[in-house]
Amino acid sequence: MTILYTSNDATIGFDALATGAIATDWAAISGTWRVGTTNLVNGHSHSFGDTTATDGQIALLTGIAAIADADVILCQKNTYSGTGTGNGCGIVLRADAAYNNAYLVLAQQTGNATTVNLIIFKRNASTYTDLGGFTTNVTLASGTAPWYLRARVVGTTIECKAWSQGSAEPDVWGFSQTDSSVTAAGYVGLYNEEGTSAAAAVSISDFVVGNGYASQVTVDAPATAPAAGASFTLTGTYTGTAPTAMDVGFGSIAPAWVALTGFATVAGGAGGTWSGTASAPAAGPSWATVRDHTTTTSQAASSAFIVGVAGPSISVTTPGIQTVGATMTISGTYGGAAPTGLNFEFDSAGYAAAASPVISGGTWSFTATVPAAGTHTISVQEANATSVIATSGSFTTTTATTVAPGNAAILYSPYNWNVGPSAASTINAGAYLRVLFTGTSCTLGFNVAANLAPLSQIWWRIDDGAWTQAAVATSIACAIPAATLSNANVPYHLLEVVVKSTTETQNRWNAPSNTAVVFTGLTLDAGAVVLAPLAAPLHVLVYGDSITEGVRTLGESAANDTDRNDAALGWAWRLGALLGAEVGVVGFGATGISVAGSGNVPALPTSYASIMSGVARGFTPAPDLVVFNIGTNDGTANTVAAMTAVLNGVIAACPAAALAVLRPFNGNQAANLQAAIAACSAPAACHYIDTTGFFNTAYGADSLALHPSGPNGVGRIAPQVAAALRALLAGGGGAAPKGFQGGFERGLLG
Repeated sequence: MTILYTSNDATIGFDALATGAIATDWAAISGTWRVGTTNLVNGHSHSFGDTTATDGQIALLTGIAAIADADVILCQKNTYSGTGTGNGCGIVLRADAAYNNAYLVLAQQTGNATTVNLIIFKRNASTYTDLGGFTTNVTLASGTAPWYLRARVVGTTIECKAWSQGSAEPDVWGFSQTDSSVTAAGYVGLYNEEGTSAAAAVSISDFVVGNGYASQVTVDAPATAPAAGASFTLTGTYTGTAPTAMDVGFGSIAPAWVALTGFATVAGGAGGTWSGTASAPAAGPSWATVRDHTTTTSQAASSAFIVGVAGPSISVTTPGIQTVGATMTISGTYGGAAPTGLNFEFDSAGYAAAASPVISGGTWSFTATVPAAGTHTISVQEANATSVIATSGSFTTTTATTVAPGNAAILYSPYNWNVGPSAASTINAGAYLRVLFTGTSCTLGFNVAANLAPLSQIWWRIDDGAWTQAAVATSIACAIPAATLSNANVPYHLLEVVVKSTTETQNRWNAPSNTAVVFTGLTLDAGAVVLAPLAAPLHVLVYGDSITEGVRTLGESAANDTDRNDAALGWAWRLGALLGAEVGVVGFGATGISVAGSGNVPALPTSYASIMSGVARGFTPAPDLVVFNIGTNDGTANTVAAMTAVLNGVIAACPAAALAVLRPFNGNQAANLQAAIAACSAPAACHYIDTTGFFNTAYGADSLALHPSGPNGVGRIAPQVAAALRALLAGGGGAAPKGFQGGFERGLLG
């Protein structure tokens, strides 16, 4: 069903409201309906019910549009006392605003706490009429276990079912009737049912409303029950346009959503099929709810399945390219009891005991000597459960030269890489690296274990050849142009790599980042050497938002944002060529001075001093110029104090740098930015750049008129910004800017 309302909606759902008042978008037709905290179910913090506890009181959800076909699910706690008829909340369908005409579905406990009778009424001209008969002995758990009531009206069919939390939702409706008395679109609502039992009054805290039609997506229960925490595959169908990504949640009609990994679709007929991988929830009864990640109202739930207790399990991470004879680290995870030891074998050479394995907290590792050159797999076996075995994917061993990412010959863009001995990581589109090398081959290595789709993309080229685009992968072979390959007059080749785009739809900021480009080094010919290219004389740091990041520089038609975005066609990255500078681009979509950005990136006052969560930003070498293009996303917020704090922090960290604060291209926050400059600790070091007229949408822009097209950004905006910045790099005088030589460009992309 397409979800129209849930009780945990952050804006209007009653789970997010304060107690003591009627819920937003609800109208009390009779009775006193209030948000409270009694009879809570499924981890909710608030409930909703009739505080007068009188039979027949009605509340209608009038804040959403009236609908003819509706599908409603609620969950309530079993408060039956053991005698008489029980109390509960029924479901109202197709009610007019005065509740003169409607359908009513009740689930009534009669005589015991473990069964209910399902009954359907129609209401015409304020008079109830039983549609005839009822179904009996729908089994519920005893005590105070929560239970579900679901009612649906589609056309002239009204149907309902009930089941206990933790039990499978019945595949068929428990009771169904047909009637054509109430056909107009109407509201859904709640009916307070007070029986003769001495049980406490009932309220609900899990409530979902759908439109009653078949879902655009469906989901199957897994054919084989997964073990708790294990990775397993979910499948289903879709109609219409294929989803590009889907989310899944477990065991609730309003679950916590996580992205399916390895998501794929296969077209067929009017739609097609989809598949994706999820991690199983805790052991016990559960079900899966999925939704289209983009069209989140397109949702579906599977029938129930049982999640098993996790037994012993083991996984092994596929190694990257390894050098023959070197010591390699082999690692992975385990489930269940910790292994007492580990055995391993390369290919099928026979198992040997791993020396001094480190086994703790669900992970393990040990070292081994890299085998002969070629393609290999490694299998790891638990010593105390030898049937528990995991085998890696294929990896390559070579006698070639490996260059670690921490090698001093590699020149990285400043201020946006976290460079270590075994990995260099960045989450910034526009980050780059360069290195000179000898030999006839070059392979890039990346760690993509934490990456989620859509994968980050890079550009690479060698010796000023054609730029080649690639999604990050464990290894990417880079071809040397024929003109310089094996050319005795070209002893060194220049490799350039630029991060083209990283998705805004996955976690960027928090470790482990699902979008980070994690460079693990180079593989070159045996005996090859590397040499550091000379850096440009100036260093510039640029802070900004999606316009700085290069969002939509390639238009809006592509399904994935990584295909729409290209930092190398952004105005900020272009400054390197125009100013003769090494430029560190730090731009994040949706971010601002007062607002956080996409992918968990915090607002600028928090993010300016960090490369990513937990990694401090280094300001070495000291920047000659720090540029801000921020404020577009801040609306009318008063950002003066926050921006002043950012300026003061940068002034303290970079006391010799000039600071340029650009007027956002749409003019938003211009006055507040100028006020922040006036209030900072060194106003003379800060310069407001009026960009009025720099961005002319006639030369290319997205449908929001916020993001310039790539050609507009690099061909129109960047030259104007560069012209305004040159005077600052020259110390404010009319002399040629420091280090700038006419015509200097450091290899434009395109």
